[in-house]
Amino acid sequence: MIVRVYAVDELGDPLVGVLVRAYSGATLITQNYTALVGAEAYCELTLVGGSPPVSYTIRLSKTGVAFDGALGVGSTTPQSIDVYDPETASPTGTNYFQVTGQTFTRPVALDPNMCRCSGFVRDVAGRPLLGVELNIMNTQAPTIVDDDLVLGSTLRAVSDGTGYIIFDLYRGAQYLVQISSADLPARDIVVPDLSSVSLSSLLYPCVKSVEYDPASVAIAEGASQDVALTITDSSGVELDPLDGDVVFTSLDTTIAGVQVVAGVLVVTGGVAGATQITAERANTSIVVIPEPVLASLSVAVS
Repeated sequence: MIVRVYAVDELGDPLVGVLVRAYSGATLITQNYTALVGAEAYCELTLVGGSPPVSYTIRLSKTGVAFDGALGVGSTTPQSIDVYDPETASPTGTNYFQVTGQTFTRPVALDPNMCRCSGFVRDVAGRPLLGVELNIMNTQAPTIVDDDLVLGSTLRAVSDGTGYIIFDLYRGAQYLVQISSADLPARDIVVPDLSSVSLSSLLYPCVKSVEYDPASVAIAEGASQDVALTITDSSGVELDPLDGDVVFTSLDTTIAGVQVVAGVLVVTGGVAGATQITAERANTSIVVIPEPVLASLSVAVS
């Protein structure tokens, strides 16, 4: 059955880019992002229905949007849905569902040379952590910005009673960060050239998105095509495809092969057919919940 999940914000406006994941128990069945179709934002999921209905759990996520139940029914994650087959047997006559997210805006630096870093720290039970101290050491001294001399070796930032930390750093600068209250090694960071960044993305950037140009490939048997890659991490920094942050795999190697050469993705046709080139994070030592879904590349060989 085709299930639609519509997403709106607190004003009833469409919410694009919400990741919707459907689970049966603890098993992930399928996932998709909401996209704008006309005046509405929704995604479609293929799920098995029944009469009585089959129950699933959906989990929702998007940076800058909270699904914490503050806006009532349909604004929580996770939440349960019942899928009917035929769909006319459902109370609404459809297998359509609406979810609502509360949007919020991350604070931005007013100085165009600075990036405002902010975010929350919590314990393993989800409770805010008070007094977590970050010691941020300048590793590029001396530094001159707009003819101003930047001095000082260490910035100290401490979480408040809600677990919130906020501070400004120079865009593009490199720092060494030590979390004093955690048994963790110091982190080398590069500040993105943005007005704001989340604390988690600054300290532990992970691959967030992969874009392809062209967006799909149609080639003849035995032919090859170069596909330009844009790989971006969660802090907004563009990554070099040659660094190996992403592993690309052909789902059917008899139809198409794939490799990264000189910074581009080279797709080579095999036998006639259609397949997908998938992308996954190479380093999964940093656990991200939910795991970012990286776009795949469609390949048709004739």
